Amino acid sequence: MKKFLLILLAAFLSLTLIGAEYAVRITKGGEAVSSEFWITREEIEQAFSATVANAASQGITLDPYFDSYYIPSELGLKTMIIPYIVDQKLIDYYAWESNLIPSEEEIDAETDSMMEMYTSSPDMVEQIESLYGSMEAFRSEMRNYVSDALKAALVQESVAPLNDDALGAYFGEFKTEIKNQFETIRARHILVTEEATASELMNRIESGEITFAEAALQFSIDSSSAANGGELGSIIRGQTVPEFEEAILTAPIGELYGPVQSEFGYHLIIVEERTEINSLEDVVNSPSYNDFVSGYQNDAYNRWIESYIEENDFDYEILDNEFLFYNEYAEARATEESANEFFVELAANIFGEESSKASAMEYAAFIELSEMLGYTDSPDYEAAIRNLFETGEKRGVIVQKMYELDGEDPEVAAAYYNTLLGELESTFMNQDLLQQQLSSYGQSFVDYVFNTIGEIESGLESMVNKEISGELKADILYILIRNNSLSLELDYSPEWIEEKLNKRLSYFENLMEVDPSEEAQAEIDSILSELEQLAAEKETQNATD
Repeated sequence: MKKFLLILLAAFLSLTLIGAEYAVRITKGGEAVSSEFWITREEIEQAFSATVANAASQGITLDPYFDSYYIPSELGLKTMIIPYIVDQKLIDYYAWESNLIPSEEEIDAETDSMMEMYTSSPDMVEQIESLYGSMEAFRSEMRNYVSDALKAALVQESVAPLNDDALGAYFGEFKTEIKNQFETIRARHILVTEEATASELMNRIESGEITFAEAALQFSIDSSSAANGGELGSIIRGQTVPEFEEAILTAPIGELYGPVQSEFGYHLIIVEERTEINSLEDVVNSPSYNDFVSGYQNDAYNRWIESYIEENDFDYEILDNEFLFYNEYAEARATEESANEFFVELAANIFGEESSKASAMEYAAFIELSEMLGYTDSPDYEAAIRNLFETGEKRGVIVQKMYELDGEDPEVAAAYYNTLLGELESTFMNQDLLQQQLSSYGQSFVDYVFNTIGEIESGLESMVNKEISGELKADILYILIRNNSLSLELDYSPEWIEEKLNKRLSYFENLMEVDPSEEAQAEIDSILSELEQLAAEKETQNATD
C-alpha cells in the first residue's frame, strides 16, 4: 500500500523548475500537462537522498549498480521512487485545478509566525545565518515549506476530511479490522508444564498461601515474564496462541482463571484490563486514536488517488535514458527467455563490431545477466567487470568482484579495503546501530571488527612499498591512518596503544615523503610526544614494581 504522501514529500519537492532537467513527463488523456507538473532529475535525487539517509541510519547500504535479493540498487531505488513523486505531482495538479492554493497573505502570515519562533534567540539566529548565509535566504526556504504545508493541508481536508461523518463511515466499514488492531488486553500469567502443578498453584494462590507474583517468580517457566510477576504487557488480537487468546478475551477482569492448556503448557491467568472498541466514540477516547486517524487518512487518500488517476486518465513517461534502461533491464529479468534476448542485444551494444561507449549501468546489467544466465566463463564477463571498475564508482559489489580478479593490484586493493573500512566507520558513527550489532552478535561482532582492522592493516601495508605513484601511495596511507584511528578506539591497553602509535608514526612519516603538509608534521610531533609519555609511564611502573 502506498504511503500517505500529502505531507511526507512536501519538504523536499519544492524546487524551481526553470532550466530544469526533466526526467518524467506527466500526461492526462495522452497529452502532456504543463511542465510545471513534470518531475526533474533533481527532485528524484532529493527524494532518493532522504530515503538513503533513513536507510543508512538503520545500517542499510545500497550498491550503486547491483540489486540484491531484498535491497534495490541506488538506480533501482530511484526508479521505484518515481511513482510516489508522480502521486505528489498529481496532488499539486489537483490543488491547482481545485483552487486549493493558499493565498500569499496566508503564506506570509504563517511564515512570519514561524520566523518569530526560529529567531527567538541570538544564538539561533547565528546558527541559521551560518547554515543559510542570511536570514533572507532562510526565510525564503521557510516560505516554500509553509506554502507546501498549507497546500497539503487544504488538499488533505478535501480528499480526507476529519469529521464525524467521514470517520464514522470508515469505522463502520472496517469495524472488525479496527477491533482486531486496537482492542488491547493487559494480563499476567504463570506457565507450568503439568496440569496438576497448575491446579495446585491455583489453590495456593486462592487460599492466600502465596501471591500470584510470588508464584510466577518461583514456578513459571516463562522466564521473560516471571521476574515481573507474570506481567505480559499490552496484548492485541493475534499476538498469542488461540487457546490463550480465547482465555484472555473471556476471563473475568481481575480474577484468577485457568488452568488453560496451550502448546507451551498450562497457564494460570489474571486479566487486569480489557479495552473494547465497539463504536467510534470508543476509538476517540482510546490511546490509539491517532493511529486510527492515520489509517483512515491512508485509506481515504489511496481510494481518492486511484479514482482521480482513473477518471482523468493520468499517466507518466520516463524521459531520462538511465531510468529507461533500468526499467527495460528490470522487465527483461522476469523470465529466462526475455533475459537472454536482452543480454544478446546488450552484448552487441557493448562488445559488438559497432559497439558504442557503454554506461556504468550497462556494464553492471551485463555482469548481472552473465551470472544469472551462466555466462561467466566468457572473456566479456571479466572485461565488463574491469570496465565498470574503471568507469564507475569504486564501491560496493564491483570492488569485491574486481578484488577477486586482481587483488594484488594496489589500486584495486585500496578500493577494496577502503570499502571494508567505510562499512566499519559507518557502524561506529551510528551508536544505535553499533549497540544493535553488539547486542545481536556479541563477541563474534567484536572479533569481526578486530579481524577486519587487522586485515586492512596487513593488506595495505604490503602495498605501500610497491612501485606505485605518489598519489596512490598517499591514498593508501590515508586509508591506513583512518584504520589506525579506529583501532586506537578499540583497546586502551598500553601495549596496544604503543603498537598502534608506532604504526601511525610510520604512516605519517611515509606520507611526508609523498604529500608533505604542516598538518602531517604536527601529527608526527603529537605522536612522538604520546610515545614519550607512554615510555615514561612504563619506566615509572617498572620502578614501582
